[in-house]
Amino acid sequence: MSRFILYKPTPEDVAEAYRRSERLGRLATSFTKGKGNMTGFLGEVAFERTYPQFDYVGGNSFTHDYELNGLTVDVKAKRCTSRPMLNYNASVVETKFSKFQADIYFFMRVHENLQKVWLCGWCPKKTIIHKNRFAKKGDVDADGFRFKANGYNIEIKKTRRPDSFQPFVVRR
Repeated sequence: MSRFILYKPTPEDVAEAYRRSERLGRLATSFTKGKGNMTGFLGEVAFERTYPQFDYVGGNSFTHDYELNGLTVDVKAKRCTSRPMLNYNASVVETKFSKFQADIYFFMRVHENLQKVWLCGWCPKKTIIHKNRFAKKGDVDADGFRFKANGYNIEIKKTRRPDSFQPFVVRR
């Protein structure tokens, strides 16, 4: 049994991600020059289809994407070419606008063909936003991966399983 939840986007899901991407445009802080927008937005759509009780606020908030009863969730998605592995990093990139105010960070991998999204895991802010998890742009991890931006990183296997996410009992 897989630790991940596999979500297969519908054409409507991809269209919604595209609409959000077009609305956002290219951010000046984007190190993918806007090419990651579809990845991020399709990750968000997969989250909201899996957890429909959350309200989407990503169009109006730069600190988180979803809210439910005062709990805030920021969805972080990375593009991939194959199924994710447990030793891969999940990341929260630091920018000059970063505020790291979400209560929960939920990590996704989106296949580059936009036909698969893996819900990989989640963790409270205090778990990921920690000095021991910070890497600078150019640092290299134990597997030889060179970080493309400053940020906080955690191996997927150290996050909580996506099927354990119960928003009504999450402790901050």
